[in-house]
Amino acid sequence: MINLLLVEDDDPKLDQVVYFLENLPSQLQVTVAKSLNSACNLIDREYFDIILLDMSLPTFDGRKTAGSNGRQKTFGGKEVLMYLWELEIDTPVYVITGFKDFPGEFGQVLLPQLHAELTDEFPANYKGNIYFTHSSDDWKLQLRNLLEK
Repeated sequence: MINLLLVEDDDPKLDQVVYFLENLPSQLQVTVAKSLNSACNLIDREYFDIILLDMSLPTFDGRKTAGSNGRQKTFGGKEVLMYLWELEIDTPVYVITGFKDFPGEFGQVLLPQLHAELTDEFPANYKGNIYFTHSSDDWKLQLRNLLEK
């Protein structure tokens, strides 16, 4: 049994990924977190064999409006990776994102740039990324391949 943590706040994407995972022949136990805080709390309490991590996450579950406690963090997923690093937990992490670029402090950060940064900063955890889009099944093939390793 593979214990998998899926960290995702976008319900349509979450539904598609969970549906796909639940219909794979491999035995998966899927746990969902919808925010940075929820992910860290689950990591504190449970062991996961693999983590699928969205990059853009709210701080807390619930509202995502500006000024609320659940404000969206462009690199919230990076904070989850930092948390794993601080706790010396070496669970493999794959970023699953629907964005090809992210607004950064000094301009746009393209997905290949983010991949290089995460590979350099979190080599024990970060294992790659999967580009998710509703209009293609490429992400399914990538996800199936990594789970069969």
